[in-house]
Amino acid sequence: MQQTYNPDERINIELFLAARQLPNLEFFSKSDPYLELYYLLPGQQEVFLGKTEVADCNLDPNWEQTFSVEYQPDLTQILRFQIFDQNRMGREFMGDAQTTIKDIMQQKNSLISLQIKKFEKEAGILICKAVKFKESNHFVQWQFSGINLKKMDGIFGKTDPFLKFYLFTEGVWCHVYQTEYLKDNLNPQWREFEVSLQRLCFNDENKKFKVECVDKHEKGKYNQIVGSFETTIDEIFNKNIDSFQLIQPKGGPAGIIKIVNKKRIHKPNFDDFINQGTTFNIIIGIDYSSHNGVPQFPDSLHTYIEKNNIYQQALNDIAKVLEGYNIKKLLALYGMGAEPQFSNYNGNGYQTLFPLTGNFQNPQVIGYQEAVKTYQNRLREIVFKGDLQLEDFIKYVQTIAENNATKLIYTIAVILGQEQITDLKQVQNLILSGSKLPYSLIYVGVGDNDFKEIKQITHFIDSQDPPIRNNFSFYQYQENLASCILKKHLMNDLPKQVVSYHQQLIL
Repeated sequence: MQQTYNPDERINIELFLAARQLPNLEFFSKSDPYLELYYLLPGQQEVFLGKTEVADCNLDPNWEQTFSVEYQPDLTQILRFQIFDQNRMGREFMGDAQTTIKDIMQQKNSLISLQIKKFEKEAGILICKAVKFKESNHFVQWQFSGINLKKMDGIFGKTDPFLKFYLFTEGVWCHVYQTEYLKDNLNPQWREFEVSLQRLCFNDENKKFKVECVDKHEKGKYNQIVGSFETTIDEIFNKNIDSFQLIQPKGGPAGIIKIVNKKRIHKPNFDDFINQGTTFNIIIGIDYSSHNGVPQFPDSLHTYIEKNNIYQQALNDIAKVLEGYNIKKLLALYGMGAEPQFSNYNGNGYQTLFPLTGNFQNPQVIGYQEAVKTYQNRLREIVFKGDLQLEDFIKYVQTIAENNATKLIYTIAVILGQEQITDLKQVQNLILSGSKLPYSLIYVGVGDNDFKEIKQITHFIDSQDPPIRNNFSFYQYQENLASCILKKHLMNDLPKQVVSYHQQLIL
């Protein structure tokens, strides 16, 4: 592998959540609790990660919805849990709790119990289990059916069955997948689905996983377990066992679960493409438009009154991370939205795109320190004027990406810029038309604005029908945290974007 990228640096965990002894807020039944999860890094805005399903009439819920996050041991990653009772009038606050991912990971078996409080009063216990999952490219695709399942709904009813799959880790069964439920069916056949072997058995073919057949009940009643069985991938694929007896919780048979069809699937992942020879081309564009302020004044984002302005800090942190993706540490540097007055540059007047080296044929510098030095040396030779337009930069990046597509070269393009751009529509259309090219575009917001227009790009991509590949990322630069945050973004977003590029070639 040529890059210094190390996949083992990514620690992906999944959070499994439950609560006990929640207060009952209802008069004639029990509360219907659900949980909302929020994620916070000090100095940044809190992020809503999502919510669980509603647990009907249940004061001791085991929520089925899980949450995937990346564990960064060098960061303080705060998790805030809020629990609500869902009722006909809306929702009612039941209590909240807070911890950090590090606190969870340092507990025995990565299992923590937290006191839930409602306005300083105790309101039950929150149980949180963290499970580490490595990136995997081994999957199984299969389909299950049931034969003569036990009736669970009395003499006049049947069973509304669905299957739940469990991973066993550190003494705890963790729910990792479930099928749809089928109404009134003692001989069901569920839809075909696929699941990662990492989630099912940590890629260990001899490690047992559990399958439960459950009868779904209407609101106000607990679901009932019809029966369960345990097996392994080795038994299913190597010993060709495809029929399993369901055993009731108190013993005794409850029907048969049969595997109708099955196959293994190998999906190449980021590491595979790196090992096959994929290399990275790094391009950084810097916004010099007049909206940044005149650098002769201390309030400018590009001020040279101070030795280390925010753009210089951002460039230093970002280039330091990015150089690890190129074996020669080559970084191409461009300016946007200004008039360069370099002695070795022939362009005149306002330029939407110009090389900081002064040479379009040789725009690269070696290493992050040289990138920062080039920025410093050029700052007094640039006249800030006009607006920020991204069209020419993106077109240039897409041309390079298209030319390198057959060479296993993937382009990482980063824009350092303030909020205001004048060609949002053109940018959106370019990203749409270039979504199949081998490049990723990362916009790093510099300054304290809310960057509403830039965030619209993500919403634009997500709203496409049919869906398109998303190769755009945005995050706002935070001083003192930038290297860690950028590294986190790259390790989250870049592998997915590289894989999605190669997957579309297969399709």
